[in-house]
Amino acid sequence: MDEEGSDLLSTGEVARLCGVTRDAVLKWIKKGKLPATQTPGGHFRVPKEACQGMAMEGPHVKPAVDHLGEPGESGPLRCWEYFGDSGSPREVCESCLVYLARAQNCFRLAELGEEAGHRLHFCRQDCRTCAYYRACQGLATEVLLISKDESLVRRLEAGVDPEKVSMRFARSGYEGSAIISTFSPALVVMDSDLAEVRGRQLPESILGDDRIPAARIVVACRKGHRELFEGLPVLKIPAPFTADEITTLTEEAIQNHAGVPRDVA
Repeated sequence: MDEEGSDLLSTGEVARLCGVTRDAVLKWIKKGKLPATQTPGGHFRVPKEACQGMAMEGPHVKPAVDHLGEPGESGPLRCWEYFGDSGSPREVCESCLVYLARAQNCFRLAELGEEAGHRLHFCRQDCRTCAYYRACQGLATEVLLISKDESLVRRLEAGVDPEKVSMRFARSGYEGSAIISTFSPALVVMDSDLAEVRGRQLPESILGDDRIPAARIVVACRKGHRELFEGLPVLKIPAPFTADEITTLTEEAIQNHAGVPRDVA
């Protein structure tokens, strides 16, 4: 609930209740399917009873995280698919209770612990720090930006919607690695203004970081730098970029976990 005693929900709360993305909720609002008011800050608030009406439409509602199974299968992506290798479960998952039971939500079994067969291989701290859990629950997608461009950082801090994106910033690969110790971004964006990015050491290190196996890796390429990253399985975008572009990338990161990321011209 957004405010004590209020029957108004944020777009994130509506997304969690209905099992859809925030973008889907915003589209409902813009098309007039969902009544909403706006706060002085420009954020939408939805009456709880209207949200419950949408939630009852069950079969017509798209899950926040799509399933990667055979054509025609439905239901949200499971953890072994999310953290998998091009959609296939990793070896460590094949002996886990969650995979063996084909459980829908690993986080509902996490409290059973390793003694019950939950391997907890990708678990860090509590579930709210997990990119998969946050995607399933419609929480703000966590993003790490590694850049020394202070003006870019300020624009993003001011421009991103905190209901959609939770951003952390680092000025070097060392700072970024320290942040990843306590932060599990679904998206890592690194700026080619850093020598360690241009030399490919940082993107290669992040790609091999088993603390964030499902993170989508993005290199923001300054003029003339794009060709430096040929052959790396990363998404390449022009730099500088906007807060709206980051929001779009986070939505794509939720929906696209298998395979090599596509390029952006």
